[in-house]
Amino acid sequence: MSDLEEQFDHKDLHLKARREALGIVAGQLGITLLISAVGFLISGARASISALMGGGIGTVSSLYMAVSIFRLGVDAEPDKILKGFYRGEFLKLALIVVLFGLVLTTIEVSFGPMLGCFAATLLVYWVALLRSPI
Repeated sequence: MSDLEEQFDHKDLHLKARREALGIVAGQLGITLLISAVGFLISGARASISALMGGGIGTVSSLYMAVSIFRLGVDAEPDKILKGFYRGEFLKLALIVVLFGLVLTTIEVSFGPMLGCFAATLLVYWVALLRSPI
């Protein structure tokens, strides 16, 4: 494979991975809205808002991670990409802690729907993994 072909192959893989990451975020948003709507129909506004908060935390943190990983271009040095990944994952976890703390101190939520919807956003990763061709 020539250098030019290899460069296009890397760019194609980078774009595919970015689309996949944003697809996961979109799936998390979709499951959050679905669970929130079902929560409203079954248990009312408090359950719906709680689910929205939990799912929102999972979705926003995943979006942050996706943006931080793909901020560097396809030509970035591997060690910079790896360091960015570790930093992004650490900051993602910190963001989750801060957002949960903010929600729990400012809004009266139902823990079940909030944590359940947050967990559902994590399951989106597993679904994406199962359907991945790798």
